[in-house]
Amino acid sequence: MKSIRLLAGWLCIVLGFAVMILISFGAFDPAATPGTTTTLLPVLVSMLPSVSLGIAIFALGVWLISTGRRR
Repeated sequence: MKSIRLLAGWLCIVLGFAVMILISFGAFDPAATPGTTTTLLPVLVSMLPSVSLGIAIFALGVWLISTGRRR
């Protein structure tokens, strides 16, 4: 059971990095393009759900690994 938890943790960490890389390459396009407004705030707010998903997956992986080593 411990090895499955560690494997799932590492897979979540890799998936979190993959989501961030896909966001940086533009795979998740924001709803508003930078040319429509004078500030980047609407673009950053529209990317917040995608970035939050990547961070949450990464945090889940870290949690799985850190709690698996204590036992």
